Amino acid sequence: MKHPLERRFVKTEVRVKSDGHIDGHCAVFDQEYVLWDSASYRVVEIVKPGTFARAIKEKQDVRSCFNHDPSQLLGRVSAKTLSIEEDERGLYFDCDAPDTQVGRDVRTLVKRGDVTGGSFSFVVTKETVTEEKTGDKTVRRREIQDVDLFEGGPVTWPAYEGTDVNARTRFEMRSLFPAGVPSSLAGAIPELRKEGDDGDEEQECRCPCRACMSAECEECEMHMARCGDQERCNHAMRSIQRGDAPTKRVDGEDLTAGCFIYVGDASKPETWALPWKFKSEAKIKSHLRNALARFGQTQKIPSDKKAEAWKKLVRLCKKYGIAVSDEESKSLGLSAEQRKDLRAGACGCTCPECLNGECKDCSDVNCDDANCDHADRAGLMSQEQAKARAQAAQASLE
Repeated sequence: MKHPLERRFVKTEVRVKSDGHIDGHCAVFDQEYVLWDSASYRVVEIVKPGTFARAIKEKQDVRSCFNHDPSQLLGRVSAKTLSIEEDERGLYFDCDAPDTQVGRDVRTLVKRGDVTGGSFSFVVTKETVTEEKTGDKTVRRREIQDVDLFEGGPVTWPAYEGTDVNARTRFEMRSLFPAGVPSSLAGAIPELRKEGDDGDEEQECRCPCRACMSAECEECEMHMARCGDQERCNHAMRSIQRGDAPTKRVDGEDLTAGCFIYVGDASKPETWALPWKFKSEAKIKSHLRNALARFGQTQKIPSDKKAEAWKKLVRLCKKYGIAVSDEESKSLGLSAEQRKDLRAGACGCTCPECLNGECKDCSDVNCDDANCDHADRAGLMSQEQAKARAQAAQASLE
């Protein structure tokens, strides 16, 4: 049986050490977690000692992110900025958080006591499940004995501990099981049977790797023993047709070709790479940071198109105030020249093309911005040509 990606939240002490590292526990052994408790059904879970031993021995490339957000990366095992180990209490982590805005913010929040809990993301590989019926109530007990480990670190809401549990809503269950509530559990609980996963084949992959975050599952980069969402991912693209224009579903939104930094063929979503244009600015910024990390990895952008795509990504990052320190740029694998590009001035032209990060198509015949990449145009356009191009560009933004 394929297990989904799961998360657990622990109310425990998370600290900032004298050397600036953030440490604490993101899992506790032999503590009973109540995942569900209703009049007819109760689900309890226990993480057993030794659960993480194999993952640690295999040096699985675990990340530490604040609130499970991949855009708020704090450390990584392969970079030796995160270390994990089992102790007598549970899964201990020690994170050398970066000197970035996110790293400084999380240190401050932990020092102030605003952030006190830990959490981890995992896929179960070995478990023992038993059920016992007492009167009208069934108690399902799950002992977790081995997992593939994906991520662990500090969280704002360490809410899912046994003492705080009442009957959970479907939304809360989805938070515990971001890759989908297991069919065995959904089938056993009447409340979930009524509203459970609908099996919609268009449902997005929920693997937490950066490639899947960009709906580029064929480049799934988790490099773990298994993908975080094998059932939906399968390392295959999922694109659908909406009306007259093809779209690709990313982060809960159906995006057209104009919402991607690179488009090979506007009629073929499988050729689109690095989504950026979403309904909220928060999503835009998150995906632009993801695009920076993915730029050197994606194989979809031909070598002769990479320079143009990079220029567009840089302009968009500057437009939305994406500040990237040299340290963070290096951790993303950016070259010295790329880091220089991110520090350089941005185009200040306000034509629709430049606002969309496509200065090569600048429609302002009077634009004299030195940072605008229109110098190689074959002569200036006529006012009529510029007006037509501006109207077309504006329509693409709407």
